[in-house]
Amino acid sequence: MITPAPDPRRARNIGLILGGVAIALFAAGVLGFWNSSRFMRRDPGLTYRNPTTLDKMLARAQAAEDAGDRGAAITAYRFVVAVGAGNDPELKPYVAAALRGLARLGYPMPRDSTSVAAPPAPPP
Repeated sequence: MITPAPDPRRARNIGLILGGVAIALFAAGVLGFWNSSRFMRRDPGLTYRNPTTLDKMLARAQAAEDAGDRGAAITAYRFVVAVGAGNDPELKPYVAAALRGLARLGYPMPRDSTSVAAPPAPPP
């Protein structure tokens, strides 16, 4: 059986259509990535703001505190306070536990708990 020769115009049209679809998908991906990065620049803690992550960080802070690593414990507690700060009632218990941990370690607590992420001022 003899197969007919393919039509070059049909092949070119299919190639152009597939190329256009690929470019459209690429553009949609770029726009989605750009939009996500815009949100992340505004709120760097956005991806970490969930109970599972804060629970793991509290466990790390407690383990560091138990091991005597005061610096690592303070850093982990400050992370929980900084990321969990806000009006989300689901995260308030984690922030309260982190604030208690910081107080237990003698970390100087500011009046506004959202500024705990900033390092403490050096002594005069």
